[in-house]
Amino acid sequence: MKLYQKYVPEWQEIHAVIHQHWVVVIDGFILWLAFWAFIPSFLYYQSERIRDLVPFYAVEALLFVVFLKIVYELFNWYHDVWIITDEAVYDLEWSLFKTNLESLHHENIEGIEIDKHRIWDSIFNKGDIIIHKFWEEELAILSAYAPYKSVDILENFIHPKDEEDDKDRFDMIMDALGWVVTEHLKKHGVQWDSEWDDIDDLAKKRQYDDRYTIDLGDEK
Repeated sequence: MKLYQKYVPEWQEIHAVIHQHWVVVIDGFILWLAFWAFIPSFLYYQSERIRDLVPFYAVEALLFVVFLKIVYELFNWYHDVWIITDEAVYDLEWSLFKTNLESLHHENIEGIEIDKHRIWDSIFNKGDIIIHKFWEEELAILSAYAPYKSVDILENFIHPKDEEDDKDRFDMIMDALGWVVTEHLKKHGVQWDSEWDDIDDLAKKRQYDDRYTIDLGDEK
């Protein structure tokens, strides 16, 4: 991830980098190697007539161009990514002569969609991720690797857990348990004394009298 840090502000931390699936790159490599390397080389070495018409350096030049094309596509795949930070999503599009970078802050994301078009998408764990903005435009990365995992990471930033809500739920549970304890003690004729306000003292008293043992399953 350090390679992509230069594309985002220094104070933002990168949490994930989303690539296109490697299958997309392999498909392109196979086509280029098959039609522009293997087949021409096979025909050249199998036909004397072709060897007479085409000089050897022309075949070498063709193979060198194919090699450069594959290297370029590899770099292009590695740098055409989504960079997810704690504040925004950065869409990085790299090319030989220029690099485009588009940012989208989490608060401007209206929704996220995953599209899987073929059964191979499920087999290879890939799919299109589409981010819907609050305006008409969309941000999409096609054939992304592990799309559901990437969306989970995004959702954690778009809809972060509210610590106050967790605290309120905890307080509500403790109040309910306190009410159960109080009602249980009243049921057995025990008054809640101020000297029992310390839960440790109450725990010690329960060690001496099993009448105060509470079975929540029997409380009615």
